[in-house]
Amino acid sequence: MRKPEDVTVLVVDDEADVRDFLASVLEDAGMHVDVADNGNTALAMIRNRPPDLISADLVMPGKSGIRLIHELRKNPAWARIPVLIVTGHIGDQDIRKGLDGVLSGSSMVGLATCLEKPVTPQGYLDAVCRLLDVEPPVNVDLSGGQDGLRREAEQLLRNADQATLERILRQLRPKGPPGS
Repeated sequence: MRKPEDVTVLVVDDEADVRDFLASVLEDAGMHVDVADNGNTALAMIRNRPPDLISADLVMPGKSGIRLIHELRKNPAWARIPVLIVTGHIGDQDIRKGLDGVLSGSSMVGLATCLEKPVTPQGYLDAVCRLLDVEPPVNVDLSGGQDGLRREAEQLLRNADQATLERILRQLRPKGPPGS
């Protein structure tokens, strides 16, 4: 089993706050992290120095995560890099169809793992450690303090539908005085 400091993860996401959040979880666990904001930048980085694992969003401008996976699959050396899909579009039928098309007959490893945004720090770290056969770090504070809570709340709000937001606001609003 490898140690966290022995691996490098490439985090690919077009949203800077999500990229920073995922990278900080891995860095806090002792892993080396590279980041890219789209598939084109990720491919350039992979050509230069292939990572041990790629964490990729599916929907991004430029080269999408699906196209990135397609490019990885075409290269025998890159096809062995595990990919962890982290997306908010797992239920989108068109996205699922495109991903299934790229993966059919694939010899890539690690593609069965797909996390739906928003992810928790511990869930994300557990998935990365499992895919890389890395010894999970002990005594790592993944809470991120108030900044971590703020990032998580902002991400939840961005992904919430209007009805859910309205229901939450109703629950948070103070009730009228007793007897009114």
